[in-house]
Order: sequence, then structure tokens, then C-alpha cells
Amino acid sequence: MDKTATIKLQRDRFLAFSFASADLFIEVDESGVIDFALGAARTLTGINENILVGQNWLSVFIAQDRRTLLQMQSRARAGERCGPYLVTLDQTLGNGQKAILTGIKMPGSEKLYLTLGFSNTMMIQMAEGIAGKENYKLLDKDNFLIAAQDTINIARSMGQDIDMTLLDIENINEIKDKMGEEWWGSFREAATELLCSQSADGQAAAEIDAGRYSIIHDRSITTDTLLEQLTQLASERTAGEETIEIKGKTVQADIQSLSERETSKALVYTINEFERKGTALNIETLNSGFKAYVTANAHKIQQFKAMIEQLNFDFHYQPIVDIDTLEVAHYEMLARFKDQGSTQEWIVFGEDIGMAADFDIAVCERAINYLLYKSQGRRTKFAINLSGQSIQNEQFFKTLLAKLDLNKHLADRMIFEITESTEIKELDLVNNFIKIMQDRGFKMCLDDFGAGSASFQYLQKLHVDYLKIDGQYTRKILTSQRDAVMVRNLARMCQDLNITVIAEVVETIEQARLIKEMGIPLAQGYLYSKPLPKPDFDPAVARKRIPPL
Repeated sequence: MDKTATIKLQRDRFLAFSFASADLFIEVDESGVIDFALGAARTLTGINENILVGQNWLSVFIAQDRRTLLQMQSRARAGERCGPYLVTLDQTLGNGQKAILTGIKMPGSEKLYLTLGFSNTMMIQMAEGIAGKENYKLLDKDNFLIAAQDTINIARSMGQDIDMTLLDIENINEIKDKMGEEWWGSFREAATELLCSQSADGQAAAEIDAGRYSIIHDRSITTDTLLEQLTQLASERTAGEETIEIKGKTVQADIQSLSERETSKALVYTINEFERKGTALNIETLNSGFKAYVTANAHKIQQFKAMIEQLNFDFHYQPIVDIDTLEVAHYEMLARFKDQGSTQEWIVFGEDIGMAADFDIAVCERAINYLLYKSQGRRTKFAINLSGQSIQNEQFFKTLLAKLDLNKHLADRMIFEITESTEIKELDLVNNFIKIMQDRGFKMCLDDFGAGSASFQYLQKLHVDYLKIDGQYTRKILTSQRDAVMVRNLARMCQDLNITVIAEVVETIEQARLIKEMGIPLAQGYLYSKPLPKPDFDPAVARKRIPPL
């Protein structure tokens, strides 16, 4: 049999085995868009697979299933099957049919491959056994904030409009005392089922305090409808013995106008205000909630601005060392505010209020001055951190280039680390920034590199010189086979791409040995030195303390 015939036979066998257990195949690209669909499902569900191509894959399913499926996608690992899941198709695209879904990612690809089966009774029973009986549960405040952010992210990616409604039974404690615990238990159970079933994904509903509820829902659901239903549930259980007064307020999400970080801050501020003031809070949209958060922190903002303008911070220096020789490759310059509390908290605050670029320019000015006037003529190299938020700011980029062009002779001594890589959205813009910096002789490093699929997308798009593995993976390589395999494969991939890998948070000799065995050349962490006020790491002293690997 010739090669072509063999390939055709293998293909036919694959399709035969596949169609024996599933009716529809969907291929999802890295951005969540269906780029291929094939199946025999049209006669069963009315689905035309050609219509599916170009759709966001989550739109195929009802809203209640989307959060679970998004979590499945984020947890998917190459070669490991996900599922089975019992899902319900969207009425428009799939006539509301129930189906069994399984998914898998293949090695070397970030695409997600899905199979849907509509006619396998045994598989439906299996999936129902896994899913169990629907058990609604109201979230607490902290978990609601997480669920709300997830739900909003899904809606943002699908271009959908959603809102948050806040509901307050003002005299709840008096009613509970009068009606008793049995009444309260019955009402709370009914309210839980109502709010969860009306929430955007069946889970984004919470009891912030006794009688105070929050729910993220589709814009077609109104405050009046929720108030009417909740009032009816309460009245049915008091049998007219008590007047139930429930107030409601809807906060429009206007999610397209806020970044993920801004949305998170607005949610926290809004829910805290609801906890304090009930529905009397003066917030109409999440956008206004974020503005209120900024206003409430006006004094802190002025304090942060003053610290930047006065360059009221110092540097501490932590060495990045050659794992074999213990010689210093370069130092990372870490900003430390003077007597102002946690520097990291201030940096995060600066990002929250959109001032990361101002702080990063101040850091770069201070670093340039150090190299020009305080490095005592040594040719030591230093790494300076730049926020992922800053490098997507064109004005920041122009200002930084102007300062660097005045000091071109420092190019071989300055490395720039791009931090907060999860915030990078404009990958082409950032890669252009990287290329321009490299053309001027500056080396670029991608910091905080993790195991998520987005991180590998950054590695594909951003042509950096160094890559720093997030410390959470370094910590676990001795105890987690999954993390060890990920780090090992990453090191091998970077070697092929001519990218130098740095392992951070190296704290034990055992970690260092394994890192060396993985082919990672550089390390940073307390095994070698904590951040110090001066860059005076001594390799000779370190060799006496750290045995050869």
C-alpha cells in the first residue's frame, strides 16, 4: 500500500472511530473563535456547522454553562482529555439541545478541540452523574467578586451587555425575630434558587449580608422584575402577617469602557459601598464606581504623585548569577519607597489609578543617574522593571526613548524587564517597542512567565532576549511533576529560540541542582542573596557557602 493510501486509511479510521462516539467536531483557535466545524449533527439538532465558523465558541452554549466551560479551557493541558460535560446548546445556534462535550489540546498547539455527542444515552447518564443534581448556592462577598469578574470577562469577550443588581430587605432582622428561623430558612432557600437561576451563569449571585443580595445578570432582566419576584417569595411565607419592604438598585456594568483591573477595583468599591449604605449608595455604573474609588483615594494619589516627583525611593539590588560559576550576570534594581509602607502595594496602586507610566519614567531616570554617577566606573549590568501597563502607553515609550537616546553609551549595561505580563493586550505594539529597544542595543526580558496558554502566546509574539520563570513554579519543581515538566520543556524551547532563561526565587541547593540539570543558565533568589542596598555580591564568598552543583 502506498503512502497516500495509508494516510487515507488512517484518516478514514479516525473519522469512523470519532463519529462512533460523537456527532459534531469543533476546532477553537487561541482567541476563542471557531475556525473549523464538521459533523453529522444537522439532522439531530438543526445545527449547520458552517454557521458556527467565526463564532465565539462559548456562544454555542447557554449562559449557565459558559463559566464552567471557560474554566475547562483554562485548565486544559496538552494530551489530557477534559470532560465529559453535560451541556445545553444556545437556543439560536443549537435549538436548546443537550449534549455531551469533551475537549482536548494537542501537543504543540494552543487550539482546543471539542467533540459533541447528542445521541449517546450512556454518556448522558455518566455526565449527569458527574454533574449531580443542580444545587444552587449563594456566594459570599469574596467569592462573588471573583465570580463577577469571571462573568464580566466572558461577557466582554462575547460583546454582551450585563448588569449588577443590588437588593436589600431593610427590615430583615426584625422579620427574622418575629417569623423565626424556620421562616428564614424557607425564604432564604427560595431566594437562593431565584437569584442563582436569574444570574448570568447560574453562579454569579451572592448574599453580602443577611437580607442583602447582589447578582450579575443579563440586561434583559430588570430590577423591577427581581424585586417583584423576591417580594412575592417573602410574602408567600409570611401569609400577610408582615410587610416586606425590599429595595433594589441596578449598577450598569458598561464593561467595554473599563479594563479588567479597573473593573475589579470598581466591583470591590461598589460592593463595599453596598455593604455600608445599602441601596442608598450613589453609584450608577461600574465606570462611576471606579471614579468614586479614585476620588476616595485622592489623598493617597497626591501622596503617590509627590513620591514620584521627589524621586522619594531608593534601589535595592539583587544579583542574577551564573548557576555554574556564581559570577554575577547582572543585578535587578528593585525600587523601595522611603518609610512609606509596602513598595509593592504602592506599585499596584499606581497601576490601579493609571500612573504606572509616571512611576516607571521616574525609576528609569533614577537608574540612568545611578549608572552615570554612582556605579564607580564599573561595567556591571542592571535590569530595570517596566510595567506591562506602561509599555502599552505610546507617550511613555516616546519619553523613555528620548531619555535613552541622550545616553546611548549605557545600552550595553541596561536590561529592561517587562512585568505584569498578564496585563499585556497590545502584543504587536509591545513587540514593536521591544524591537526598537533592541535596535538601540538594549536587552529585553519577559518577567512573571507562567504556565497559562496566554504566556506562551506572549513568548510567540514578543521577541525578547531573556525570560524569567515566575517563582511560584520554581518553588514547586521538587514536589510537582507537572511544574517540573513545564519548566523543563520551557527551558528547551527557549534554548531553541535563543532566549536566555532566568529562574527566580531559587532558595535551596536542591532547586539549583535541578534547575542546572534542566539547562537553565541563570538564577536569582535567597540561595545567593536577598536584595541589598548596594550591588556588592561577592562570588568568592558565595562559593564557600554554596557547594558545587
